[in-house]
Amino acid sequence: MNGELERLLALLDRTLDCERQLRIHGLHVRALSYDSVERLPLILEVPLPPECPFRPFRYREAFDDPDKMLFNELVSAFGVSILAHDRIGDDLPYTIRANCGTVIVASIFGGRVELIDDNPPWVRPFGDADTLRRACDCDPLDFGRGLCPKILDIYHRYHEALAGFPNVKRSVKLVLPDLQGPFDTVELLRGSEIFVDLYEQPDWVREMLTMAAGAQVGFARHLQPLLTDSEPGFAHQHGTAMRGNILIRGDSSVNVSADMYRQQIAEHDECVMRSLDGGGIHFCGNGQHLIPSMMELPSLRCIDFGQPEMNDLDAIYAQASTRRIPLIRVRVAEEELVSGRVLVLCLPRIDGLK
Repeated sequence: MNGELERLLALLDRTLDCERQLRIHGLHVRALSYDSVERLPLILEVPLPPECPFRPFRYREAFDDPDKMLFNELVSAFGVSILAHDRIGDDLPYTIRANCGTVIVASIFGGRVELIDDNPPWVRPFGDADTLRRACDCDPLDFGRGLCPKILDIYHRYHEALAGFPNVKRSVKLVLPDLQGPFDTVELLRGSEIFVDLYEQPDWVREMLTMAAGAQVGFARHLQPLLTDSEPGFAHQHGTAMRGNILIRGDSSVNVSADMYRQQIAEHDECVMRSLDGGGIHFCGNGQHLIPSMMELPSLRCIDFGQPEMNDLDAIYAQASTRRIPLIRVRVAEEELVSGRVLVLCLPRIDGLK
């Protein structure tokens, strides 16, 4: 084991508070369920304090070394830190994952994964539709392809590394990696031409989305024995709790119209969420126009925001609250946080839905 990782795990095994994690988990579950809560869960993104004795490895180093990846997940990920949590005192759930970027499902279909400098991996799109068709003439449930073996090795290594540190093992949840969503995966493989294909080759796009959805569901199920998200109907992604068992990334979907989403993409998002007993949808940017269509999906359990400030959250909440669908990763202004005004703004909404 990497010496730095062993020192870190020994420290965390002495300092992590498993009982507090159980209380934090309960608070998240109640808030996500629209139950009355004493306050909303609060997660702060803060830099590591200068005196912190541990610093993350470069991403490229960690990508090729499961011990370094585990080290980084414990020290700093998504702007939060399990290591520094005792100094911050917020409601951070302790989660770690195989951090291999957005390309995992695309790699099953022969996506050409590239790392440039110290950035997370990307997929170089196929040059034309015929080349992509030939590349996708494969079994979408063959998890010996692409990055899948690497992902499995990472989780096995996590379990092996944590075995000697029982308090860390009890306190920290192993959660799904980023499996994107059907349309995001196909966009990675095809590039921006996919937006033309939606009009010119809708049947082929539907075929591709069906394959991508099947691979996502299949690999999520394949990973389940290695995960420790244990509350039925709840999971963790992006460093926080969510309702549902899978988070679909819909960043590419915000670039299509509401009608196109409803006609071509929505059924595949619903297929993934239904197959895994409910899930959420994430998007960055302004996805306001897609919310009514998303609210029609029976298996939708939450909406996750990458850039909430670009959306009218009050209008979205008015739609979501009729189905008790929580909005997660909503950011507030510093003044509202420091003054405590965020509690005044939010708690009456929750209490009014009892």
